[in-house]
Amino acid sequence: MADPTCCVCGARMASVGPAWRFRCVVCGTQSSSLDVSINEPHSIDEKQREEGLEALRRRNNAEIVRHLGPWGMPSGSTLLDVGCAHGWFLTQVEQSGMTAVGIEPDVAIASLATQLGHDVRVGYFPDALRPGEQFGAITFNDVLEHIPDPRGAVEESARRLVPGGLLLVNMPDRSGVVYRLASFARRVGVASVFERLWQVGLPSPHLWYLDAKGLVSMAESLGLETVTVAHLPSIDRRGLWARAHFDRAPSVMTILSVGVGWLAAPVLNSKRCSDIMLVAFRKPPAREDS
Repeated sequence: MADPTCCVCGARMASVGPAWRFRCVVCGTQSSSLDVSINEPHSIDEKQREEGLEALRRRNNAEIVRHLGPWGMPSGSTLLDVGCAHGWFLTQVEQSGMTAVGIEPDVAIASLATQLGHDVRVGYFPDALRPGEQFGAITFNDVLEHIPDPRGAVEESARRLVPGGLLLVNMPDRSGVVYRLASFARRVGVASVFERLWQVGLPSPHLWYLDAKGLVSMAESLGLETVTVAHLPSIDRRGLWARAHFDRAPSVMTILSVGVGWLAAPVLNSKRCSDIMLVAFRKPPAREDS
């Protein structure tokens, strides 16, 4: 099997170990060949995963929603949330007075969002959309890193935005403190946290790890303008235990990890140390005829 190509700069990606991980020889972007098995049977406790993620997601969603207007989402337009999962972000967007649509490939999870009354298209982006359908904002909330072709997704997003529309991406940052520490631990023989960050063995593992510089470079090469680069909290003490154990029984290592995460949460959520980047882009407004 040939080595993959970098989504940021198009250069060759070389295997760097473990066998499923690759790194771009030019810009350092990382990718994986982990198996995706959405909609296949699995042993995940979905209620526990929901409990583990809800507090953090709602906290970060509120920050994103608060900035939609100031960052320039066109008035009266509709927001598309790609990978809307349980529909929490859709709820918060609509509570703020805006209209939102979701896409979700996991049939069971999509049904939960639909039961909340949301307009959810079951399938993948952009196949689940109608031809020519456009939006005032498109969001990828912890989703772009799961997509096999993130460059293609950003390119299609640019086409699906109205002039002046926003693309907002929040995703793990490979330059973050936790990822760097986990990478070091793997090299000295402790791989559990590193594998957890890549979501090894889960139905939708991480397929990419970018940094802000790479994400900006990719989006700007596709004609988008950068609005802001920021960071979001990556840990919420509420639900931390459930987040660590929704797919596994407690072990000494996971108990230790939860304890360290609980104590270090204020530091790991700081702008300097956070592993979750939030980058907003704008599609240039249409030029007026001269």
